[in-house]
Amino acid sequence: MFVTKEYRKGKKIVRQGTHGTSAFLIKKGKVEVYREDAEGNKKILAQLKENDLFGEMALISAGERSASVIALEDCEVAVLTREKFLTLPDNSPAVVRLKTIMKERMK
Repeated sequence: MFVTKEYRKGKKIVRQGTHGTSAFLIKKGKVEVYREDAEGNKKILAQLKENDLFGEMALISAGERSASVIALEDCEVAVLTREKFLTLPDNSPAVVRLKTIMKERMK
């Protein structure tokens, strides 16, 4: 179900403003989530580590990425595409966990 990808330190994993179709679960390493304004000023939103999730809103909406994500160290991430997510049963552990996380973030 998940495809594992590796990203070297300093590599952008997600780019703000691009079309997103995947969510990412960090298996190893740390990433930084940040947003840039029109002048290019960077605002750090979060640092995430093993077992943290990012990009999950792309699974339910086809909008643009609201932030960029860069690897702070060498990372290994599990990638779940929207296409695969939509084929999972509602009671699948991955779906239940994702929905819980999304509800928390929407508050």
